[in-house]
Amino acid sequence: MKSKDYKKLDILNQLTFINNKLKEGSTLTEISLNINVSRKTIGNKFINAGYIFSKPLKQYIKNYEYKSNITVVPVNKPTAINAISAHEYKSNTNIFKSKDSETKILDIIEKHDNIQEMLEWYNHQKDIVNVDESGLKIDNDKLQGKVKVTTVRLYGEVWEHFKTFMDSYKEFKSMDLISMALLEYADKYKK
Repeated sequence: MKSKDYKKLDILNQLTFINNKLKEGSTLTEISLNINVSRKTIGNKFINAGYIFSKPLKQYIKNYEYKSNITVVPVNKPTAINAISAHEYKSNTNIFKSKDSETKILDIIEKHDNIQEMLEWYNHQKDIVNVDESGLKIDNDKLQGKVKVTTVRLYGEVWEHFKTFMDSYKEFKSMDLISMALLEYADKYKK
């Protein structure tokens, strides 16, 4: 409908037209742009006729209850207002430059739980003593002094596991491997 056709309608037909467009899913801004009449003009005209806009219903309805209680209070308007004109604003603007970016972001959102689980696993792994097998080094400077023979009680499975580890490094003495393991553990967790 064009502006002059809309303006020729009486107030009830204008109201019916606007409410029908709102029911179809159009917004008041879109309707006002199509008929070339500002939102404020539409709203003020309906308010003066005794109607209010119901946000839950998204319709203009008769204002029976509050009509007698309405008091108009003049408000001093600030001199400089930075307003967005109707042609500058676009609702639901896509912020992604490409469809590929949007797809990637949505994919990350869908995999949030898996990513969270992976981060928890990673944080747990940082607390475990990690040894790079290719970089196992014995620091002979730290292994100085007299050799002491001692007896230590260990759990059987732990000892068997460590013996298997020592067998894979035959180039080192078992005494050096045990001493370095104890030193590194003590250095890492000293208070």
